[in-house]
Amino acid sequence: MFTNPFSPIFGGKPNIFFGRERILELFDYAMVNVGSDDRALFITGTRGSGKTALLEQLSIRAGNRGRRVIDLGPENTIAQLVHELSNYDEITKTVNPQASVDILGFGGAINVGAISKTEHIGRESLQSLLLDVCSKSKDGILVTVDEVQKVPLDDVSTLCNAFQMASRKGYDIMLAVAGLPYAYTAITRHEGCTYLRRASHEELGLFTWDEANNAFSSIFSSIKGLSVSADLIDKMNSSSYGHPYLMQLLGYHLILNINRHSDEKKHVVTIEEIDEATSVSLIAYNEHALRPIIDELPNSETEYLIKMSQCLDEDRLASTADIAKSLKTNQNKLSRTRAYLINNGIIASPEHGKVMFCIPYLADYVKKEKNMSSVIEVARQRRV
Repeated sequence: MFTNPFSPIFGGKPNIFFGRERILELFDYAMVNVGSDDRALFITGTRGSGKTALLEQLSIRAGNRGRRVIDLGPENTIAQLVHELSNYDEITKTVNPQASVDILGFGGAINVGAISKTEHIGRESLQSLLLDVCSKSKDGILVTVDEVQKVPLDDVSTLCNAFQMASRKGYDIMLAVAGLPYAYTAITRHEGCTYLRRASHEELGLFTWDEANNAFSSIFSSIKGLSVSADLIDKMNSSSYGHPYLMQLLGYHLILNINRHSDEKKHVVTIEEIDEATSVSLIAYNEHALRPIIDELPNSETEYLIKMSQCLDEDRLASTADIAKSLKTNQNKLSRTRAYLINNGIIASPEHGKVMFCIPYLADYVKKEKNMSSVIEVARQRRV
């Protein structure tokens, strides 16, 4: 059995993290430099680009430096933060009031017993609570927020205002948020989110050929007894397009399949094994990465992608004029649809009048007839 370091956990923490060295270096520098612009990070990327994994790496590095780390999700974000800062979300105050009396001109007081009053610590208390915790922190604080596109804008504003004041007071505090591409524009344009407007914006895309090649080579060389030639690593690199989630899938299924069919302590990977791993990986990738993207799109955007995939030239570019013609409309009427897809990081416009896909294999995926599920496909084949 060979150790399998790959872990294609979608939206989770992988066993092995690779790439993003530049961002990690900037973060490390920001931790020791209070004046760094990178003390506030806004990370965006499409599904599977490694946003959550990168946030986890930032948390680990900050924790190793002794910094207090608070990781938050998109549900009840402010309530989560208040609870983490105070260790509770309610306080009970006990008072011992005395009732004043005036009998025949003689004043006095009667003890009416202690009264307990419970007060909920709400969002209005976040700023004062954060300042108080920061003043007592010796090694600083890092707060991370994942899937920030799901957090109500008013909550993001509350968070920004509290962090803005903490920064103004000179406290050692850092914030890192991650979300889908459209979240950046929506949040930074919202009144009250000035703090994140000034944050360093890191867009996670595909790894370069060298980055992906180095990652595969490094990981495979660490697996005792397993040998993968440079040509086969190139083949995996090409198949993955440098997409982090696909890279994890390919490596995982390759080693999983080898372990199923061999109990030898040494093994030389074959091209057939690479092909089989690629086939299985693409099925998982379609289900976990591509299908959710299409399912969340309005019908007009989905139709645009279908026509766009049919208009691709040999350079993998599609003319916006050809797409409009295929849809029997004019380009101006499609401008909002095109902008929506660009803002969501699904397509890009590398040159005037041209668009391209940004997500591997999506062009082929949308060509499938209405992306029918396997259950529907089998039922249709059997003519139920």
